[in-house]
Amino acid sequence: MKKTFEINIGVIVAGGVLILFSLLFYFLLMTGIQLPNDDEEYYLLTIPMGASLGQVADSLLSLGVTDSRREVTTAGRMLGADKLIKAGRYKLKAGSRLYEIFNLITSGDVEPIVVTLLEGWSARRIAEELADKLDINKTLFKNHLSDSAYIRSLGMDVPHLEGYLYPDTYHFSFGMNEKSMIQWMVTLFFEKFGEAEKRRAEELSMSVREIITLASIIEGEVVQDEERPIVSSVYHNRLNNGMRLQADPTIQYILTDGPRRLSRKDLFIKSPYNTYRHSGLPPGPIGNPGFPSIQAALWPAETDFIYFVATGDGYHTFSNTLEEHNIAKQKLRKLRQEYDRQQLENAK
Repeated sequence: MKKTFEINIGVIVAGGVLILFSLLFYFLLMTGIQLPNDDEEYYLLTIPMGASLGQVADSLLSLGVTDSRREVTTAGRMLGADKLIKAGRYKLKAGSRLYEIFNLITSGDVEPIVVTLLEGWSARRIAEELADKLDINKTLFKNHLSDSAYIRSLGMDVPHLEGYLYPDTYHFSFGMNEKSMIQWMVTLFFEKFGEAEKRRAEELSMSVREIITLASIIEGEVVQDEERPIVSSVYHNRLNNGMRLQADPTIQYILTDGPRRLSRKDLFIKSPYNTYRHSGLPPGPIGNPGFPSIQAALWPAETDFIYFVATGDGYHTFSNTLEEHNIAKQKLRKLRQEYDRQQLENAK
Protein backbone atom coordinates (compact mmCIF):
# COMPACT_ATOMS: atom_id res chain seq x y z
CA MET A 1 0.00 0.00 0.00
CA LYS A 2 2.81 2.35 0.87
CA LYS A 3 4.52 1.81 -2.52
CA THR A 4 1.25 2.43 -4.38
CA PHE A 5 0.71 5.67 -2.46
CA GLU A 6 4.22 6.90 -3.38
CA ILE A 7 3.54 6.19 -7.06
CA ASN A 8 0.28 8.07 -6.96
CA ILE A 9 1.98 11.07 -5.34
CA GLY A 10 4.59 11.03 -8.10
CA VAL A 11 1.89 10.97 -10.73
CA ILE A 12 0.13 13.85 -9.05
CA VAL A 13 3.34 15.89 -8.85
CA ALA A 14 4.19 15.17 -12.47
CA GLY A 15 0.68 16.09 -13.51
CA GLY A 16 0.89 19.30 -11.51
CA VAL A 17 4.19 20.24 -13.14
CA LEU A 18 2.70 19.52 -16.56
CA ILE A 19 -0.29 21.72 -15.78
CA LEU A 20 1.94 24.52 -14.51
CA PHE A 21 4.14 24.22 -17.56
CA SER A 22 1.08 24.32 -19.82
CA LEU A 23 -0.22 27.40 -18.02
CA LEU A 24 3.16 29.05 -18.36
CA PHE A 25 3.26 28.11 -22.02
CA TYR A 26 -0.19 29.59 -22.53
CA PHE A 27 0.68 32.72 -20.57
CA LEU A 28 3.88 33.31 -22.46
CA LEU A 29 2.76 32.46 -25.95
CA MET A 30 -0.96 33.09 -26.14
CA THR A 31 -1.34 36.32 -24.19
CA GLY A 32 -1.83 39.36 -26.39
CA ILE A 33 1.14 41.71 -26.50
CA GLN A 34 0.40 45.27 -25.49
CA LEU A 35 1.92 47.67 -28.00
CA PRO A 36 2.72 51.16 -26.69
CA ASN A 37 0.41 53.21 -28.92
CA ASP A 38 -3.13 52.09 -29.58
CA ASP A 39 -3.26 54.43 -32.61
CA GLU A 40 -0.67 52.39 -34.45
CA GLU A 41 -1.76 49.33 -36.42
CA TYR A 42 1.71 47.80 -36.52
CA TYR A 43 5.32 48.27 -35.46
CA LEU A 44 8.51 47.50 -37.32
CA LEU A 45 11.01 45.15 -35.71
CA THR A 46 14.48 45.10 -37.26
CA ILE A 47 16.66 42.08 -36.56
CA PRO A 48 20.30 42.41 -37.65
CA MET A 49 22.36 39.57 -39.07
CA GLY A 50 23.43 37.08 -36.39
CA ALA A 51 21.11 38.51 -33.73
CA SER A 52 20.69 36.37 -30.60
CA LEU A 53 17.45 35.63 -28.77
CA GLY A 54 18.53 38.11 -26.14
CA GLN A 55 18.99 40.83 -28.75
CA VAL A 56 15.52 40.12 -30.11
CA ALA A 57 14.15 40.44 -26.59
CA ASP A 58 15.96 43.77 -26.18
CA SER A 59 14.43 45.04 -29.41
CA LEU A 60 10.96 44.04 -28.26
CA LEU A 61 11.60 45.78 -24.97
CA SER A 62 12.63 48.99 -26.75
CA LEU A 63 9.42 48.88 -28.81
CA GLY A 64 7.40 48.50 -25.64
CA VAL A 65 6.03 45.16 -26.82
CA THR A 66 6.93 43.57 -23.49
CA ASP A 67 8.41 44.65 -20.18
CA SER A 68 10.06 41.31 -19.43
CA ARG A 69 13.22 40.21 -21.23
CA ARG A 70 13.06 36.82 -19.52
CA GLU A 71 9.51 36.31 -20.74
CA VAL A 72 10.66 36.64 -24.35
CA THR A 73 13.80 34.51 -24.05
CA THR A 74 11.93 31.76 -22.18
CA ALA A 75 9.18 31.70 -24.80
CA GLY A 76 11.75 31.60 -27.59
CA ARG A 77 13.54 28.61 -26.07
CA MET A 78 10.25 26.79 -25.44
CA LEU A 79 9.46 27.13 -29.13
CA GLY A 80 12.99 26.21 -30.19
CA ALA A 81 13.16 29.50 -32.08
CA ASP A 82 16.50 30.68 -30.72
CA LYS A 83 18.45 29.04 -33.57
CA LEU A 84 15.89 29.78 -36.29
CA ILE A 85 15.70 33.58 -36.13
CA LYS A 86 16.18 35.22 -39.53
CA ALA A 87 17.54 38.74 -40.06
CA GLY A 88 15.22 41.29 -41.59
CA ARG A 89 12.62 43.94 -40.90
CA TYR A 90 9.26 42.58 -39.74
CA LYS A 91 5.85 44.15 -39.33
CA LEU A 92 4.29 43.35 -35.95
CA LYS A 93 0.54 43.74 -35.77
CA ALA A 94 -1.01 45.32 -32.72
CA GLY A 95 -2.16 42.58 -30.33
CA SER A 96 0.31 40.02 -31.68
CA ARG A 97 1.04 37.10 -29.38
CA LEU A 98 4.53 35.93 -28.63
CA TYR A 99 4.11 32.71 -30.59
CA GLU A 100 2.93 34.78 -33.57
CA ILE A 101 5.98 37.02 -33.28
CA PHE A 102 8.32 34.03 -33.18
CA ASN A 103 6.53 32.38 -36.08
CA LEU A 104 7.06 35.58 -38.06
CA ILE A 105 10.73 36.17 -37.27
CA THR A 106 11.64 32.57 -38.03
CA SER A 107 9.70 32.56 -41.31
CA GLY A 108 11.85 35.08 -43.15
CA ASP A 109 8.68 36.87 -44.30
CA VAL A 110 10.37 40.26 -44.09
CA GLU A 111 9.08 43.66 -45.01
CA PRO A 112 10.85 45.14 -48.06
CA ILE A 113 12.80 48.33 -47.58
CA VAL A 114 11.84 50.82 -50.27
CA VAL A 115 14.77 52.85 -51.58
CA THR A 116 14.47 55.44 -54.35
CA LEU A 117 17.67 56.15 -56.28
CA LEU A 118 17.35 59.38 -58.24
CA GLU A 119 18.44 60.04 -61.81
CA GLY A 120 21.93 61.45 -62.02
CA TRP A 121 23.14 60.24 -58.63
CA SER A 122 26.75 59.15 -58.62
CA ALA A 123 27.75 55.70 -57.42
CA ARG A 124 29.15 57.37 -54.31
CA ARG A 125 25.80 59.02 -53.57
CA ILE A 126 23.97 55.72 -54.15
CA ALA A 127 26.32 53.93 -51.75
CA GLU A 128 25.60 56.54 -49.08
CA GLU A 129 21.83 56.19 -49.54
CA LEU A 130 21.95 52.40 -49.31
CA ALA A 131 24.19 52.54 -46.26
CA ASP A 132 21.73 54.90 -44.60
CA LYS A 133 18.60 52.89 -45.45
CA LEU A 134 19.93 49.32 -45.27
CA ASP A 135 23.08 49.63 -43.17
CA ILE A 136 25.26 48.11 -45.88
CA ASN A 137 29.04 48.43 -45.99
CA LYS A 138 29.39 51.36 -48.40
CA THR A 139 33.14 50.87 -48.77
CA LEU A 140 32.60 47.28 -49.84
CA PHE A 141 29.80 48.41 -52.17
CA LYS A 142 32.10 50.93 -53.88
CA ASN A 143 34.93 48.41 -54.10
CA HIS A 144 32.69 45.96 -55.97
CA LEU A 145 31.98 48.63 -58.57
CA SER A 146 35.59 48.54 -59.77
CA ASP A 147 36.26 44.85 -59.12
CA SER A 148 37.19 43.55 -62.58
CA ALA A 149 36.41 39.92 -61.72
CA TYR A 150 32.97 40.83 -60.38
CA ILE A 151 32.25 43.08 -63.36
CA ARG A 152 33.16 40.25 -65.75
CA SER A 153 30.80 37.94 -63.84
CA LEU A 154 28.02 40.35 -64.84
CA GLY A 155 28.97 39.87 -68.49
CA MET A 156 30.48 43.33 -68.82
CA ASP A 157 33.82 44.68 -69.96
CA VAL A 158 34.11 48.11 -68.35
CA PRO A 159 36.53 49.48 -65.74
CA HIS A 160 33.77 50.72 -63.43
CA LEU A 161 30.01 50.33 -63.00
CA GLU A 162 29.34 54.05 -62.65
CA GLY A 163 26.51 54.78 -65.07
CA TYR A 164 25.03 51.27 -64.99
CA LEU A 165 23.29 51.48 -61.59
CA TYR A 166 19.86 52.16 -62.98
CA PRO A 167 17.96 54.84 -61.02
CA ASP A 168 14.59 53.55 -59.87
CA THR A 169 12.55 52.68 -56.78
CA TYR A 170 13.75 49.35 -55.38
CA HIS A 171 12.27 47.02 -52.78
CA PHE A 172 15.32 45.56 -51.09
CA SER A 173 15.37 43.03 -48.29
CA PHE A 174 17.20 43.81 -45.07
CA GLY A 175 20.41 41.81 -45.00
CA MET A 176 20.69 41.68 -48.79
CA ASN A 177 24.36 41.80 -49.68
CA GLU A 178 26.08 44.51 -51.70
CA LYS A 179 26.73 42.37 -54.77
CA SER A 180 23.08 41.35 -55.03
CA MET A 181 21.99 44.99 -54.96
CA ILE A 182 24.47 45.96 -57.66
CA GLN A 183 23.41 43.02 -59.83
CA TRP A 184 19.76 44.01 -59.48
CA MET A 185 20.51 47.57 -60.63
CA VAL A 186 22.73 46.49 -63.52
CA THR A 187 20.15 43.92 -64.65
CA LEU A 188 17.46 46.61 -64.74
CA PHE A 189 19.80 48.85 -66.73
CA PHE A 190 20.14 46.24 -69.48
CA GLU A 191 16.41 45.61 -69.44
CA LYS A 192 16.02 49.28 -70.38
CA PHE A 193 19.01 49.50 -72.70
CA GLY A 194 17.90 46.85 -75.16
CA GLU A 195 18.64 45.85 -78.75
CA ALA A 196 17.09 48.99 -80.25
CA GLU A 197 19.34 51.19 -78.12
CA LYS A 198 22.42 49.11 -78.99
CA ARG A 199 21.65 49.35 -82.70
CA ARG A 200 21.22 53.10 -82.44
CA ALA A 201 24.56 53.45 -80.65
CA GLU A 202 26.18 51.55 -83.52
CA GLU A 203 24.53 53.90 -86.01
CA LEU A 204 26.16 56.80 -84.16
CA SER A 205 29.50 54.94 -84.14
CA MET A 206 29.48 55.15 -80.35
CA SER A 207 29.91 52.44 -77.73
CA VAL A 208 27.34 51.81 -75.03
CA ARG A 209 29.78 53.29 -72.54
CA GLU A 210 30.14 56.47 -74.61
CA ILE A 211 26.37 56.83 -74.86
CA ILE A 212 25.97 56.40 -71.10
CA THR A 213 28.78 58.88 -70.48
CA LEU A 214 27.05 61.46 -72.65
CA ALA A 215 23.67 60.65 -71.08
CA SER A 216 25.12 61.19 -67.60
CA ILE A 217 26.30 64.68 -68.63
CA ILE A 218 22.87 65.49 -70.08
CA GLU A 219 21.29 64.25 -66.82
CA GLY A 220 23.47 66.61 -64.82
CA GLU A 221 22.73 69.55 -67.09
CA VAL A 222 18.98 69.38 -67.72
CA VAL A 223 15.92 69.88 -65.53
CA GLN A 224 13.17 70.04 -68.15
CA ASP A 225 12.60 66.84 -70.13
CA GLU A 226 11.83 68.66 -73.37
CA GLU A 227 15.31 70.18 -73.34
CA ARG A 228 17.20 66.89 -73.12
CA PRO A 229 17.31 66.19 -76.90
CA ILE A 230 18.32 69.83 -77.57
CA VAL A 231 21.17 69.77 -75.04
CA SER A 232 22.18 66.42 -76.53
CA SER A 233 22.31 68.03 -79.98
CA VAL A 234 24.70 70.70 -78.68
CA TYR A 235 27.08 68.08 -77.31
CA HIS A 236 26.86 65.95 -80.46
CA ASN A 237 27.56 69.04 -82.58
CA ARG A 238 30.55 69.90 -80.42
CA LEU A 239 31.92 66.37 -80.62
CA ASN A 240 31.46 66.33 -84.40
CA ASN A 241 33.19 69.71 -84.73
CA GLY A 242 36.13 68.72 -82.52
CA MET A 243 35.16 71.28 -79.85
CA ARG A 244 35.53 70.76 -76.12
CA LEU A 245 32.27 69.93 -74.40
CA GLN A 246 32.89 72.42 -71.57
CA ALA A 247 30.20 70.69 -69.52
CA ASP A 248 29.78 72.00 -65.98
CA PRO A 249 28.49 68.63 -64.61
CA THR A 250 31.89 67.10 -65.32
CA ILE A 251 33.45 69.73 -63.03
CA GLN A 252 30.86 69.08 -60.32
CA TYR A 253 31.79 65.39 -60.50
CA ILE A 254 35.41 66.03 -59.54
CA LEU A 255 34.75 68.60 -56.82
CA THR A 256 35.40 67.48 -53.26
CA ASP A 257 33.09 70.13 -51.78
CA GLY A 258 30.26 70.14 -54.32
CA PRO A 259 27.76 70.50 -55.62
CA ARG A 260 28.06 74.28 -55.62
CA ARG A 261 28.28 77.25 -57.95
CA LEU A 262 31.42 76.91 -60.02
CA SER A 263 34.18 79.49 -60.02
CA ARG A 264 36.57 80.26 -62.86
CA LYS A 265 39.32 78.55 -60.88
CA ASP A 266 37.34 75.28 -60.92
CA LEU A 267 37.55 75.14 -64.71
CA PHE A 268 41.30 74.59 -64.49
CA ILE A 269 41.22 71.58 -62.16
CA LYS A 270 43.58 68.91 -63.44
CA SER A 271 41.47 65.85 -64.14
CA PRO A 272 40.70 63.72 -67.19
CA TYR A 273 37.03 64.42 -66.37
CA ASN A 274 37.53 68.16 -66.85
CA THR A 275 35.90 68.78 -70.23
CA TYR A 276 37.09 72.40 -70.14
CA ARG A 277 40.68 71.15 -70.37
CA HIS A 278 40.23 68.00 -72.45
CA SER A 279 38.48 67.38 -75.77
CA GLY A 280 35.93 64.65 -76.31
CA LEU A 281 34.00 62.71 -73.71
CA PRO A 282 35.41 62.14 -70.23
CA PRO A 283 36.80 58.65 -69.42
CA GLY A 284 33.44 57.37 -68.24
CA PRO A 285 30.01 58.30 -66.87
CA ILE A 286 29.78 60.95 -64.16
CA GLY A 287 26.56 59.55 -62.70
CA ASN A 288 23.75 57.15 -63.37
CA PRO A 289 21.34 58.61 -65.93
CA GLY A 290 17.65 57.92 -66.27
CA PHE A 291 16.13 56.57 -69.46
CA PRO A 292 14.99 59.98 -70.87
CA SER A 293 18.60 61.17 -70.83
CA ILE A 294 19.78 57.92 -72.42
CA GLN A 295 17.18 58.34 -75.16
CA ALA A 296 18.28 61.95 -75.66
CA ALA A 297 21.91 60.86 -76.03
CA LEU A 298 20.85 58.31 -78.64
CA TRP A 299 18.33 60.47 -80.49
CA PRO A 300 19.43 64.13 -80.28
CA ALA A 301 17.34 66.88 -81.82
CA GLU A 302 18.44 68.14 -85.22
CA THR A 303 19.87 71.61 -84.54
CA ASP A 304 22.88 73.75 -85.37
CA PHE A 305 23.26 74.89 -81.75
CA ILE A 306 26.75 74.74 -80.27
CA TYR A 307 26.19 76.88 -77.17
CA PHE A 308 23.69 77.04 -74.33
CA VAL A 309 23.47 78.82 -71.01
CA ALA A 310 20.99 78.66 -68.14
CA THR A 311 18.24 81.24 -67.87
CA GLY A 312 17.83 80.90 -64.11
CA ASP A 313 14.41 79.24 -64.20
CA GLY A 314 15.37 75.67 -65.07
CA TYR A 315 15.59 76.32 -68.79
CA HIS A 316 18.40 77.30 -71.20
CA THR A 317 19.05 79.71 -74.04
CA PHE A 318 20.54 77.98 -77.07
CA SER A 319 22.75 79.74 -79.58
CA ASN A 320 24.43 79.16 -82.93
CA THR A 321 27.07 81.85 -82.54
CA LEU A 322 29.46 82.97 -79.83
CA GLU A 323 28.03 86.50 -80.01
CA GLU A 324 24.52 85.27 -79.19
CA HIS A 325 25.94 83.07 -76.45
CA ASN A 326 27.78 85.97 -74.80
CA ILE A 327 24.59 88.02 -74.71
CA ALA A 328 22.77 85.13 -73.00
CA LYS A 329 25.65 84.76 -70.52
CA GLN A 330 25.45 88.44 -69.67
CA LYS A 331 21.74 88.09 -68.88
CA LEU A 332 22.48 85.16 -66.55
CA ARG A 333 25.27 87.13 -64.86
CA LYS A 334 22.86 89.98 -64.12
CA LEU A 335 20.31 87.55 -62.71
CA ARG A 336 22.93 86.04 -60.40
CA GLN A 337 24.08 89.46 -59.26
CA GLU A 338 20.50 90.41 -58.42
CA TYR A 339 19.99 87.12 -56.61
CA ASP A 340 23.18 87.59 -54.57
CA ARG A 341 22.12 91.15 -53.70
CA GLN A 342 18.74 89.95 -52.44
CA GLN A 343 20.39 87.23 -50.40
CA LEU A 344 22.63 89.80 -48.70
CA GLU A 345 19.66 92.03 -47.95
CA ASN A 346 17.69 89.14 -46.48
CA ALA A 347 20.66 88.22 -44.28
CA LYS A 348 20.77 91.68 -42.68
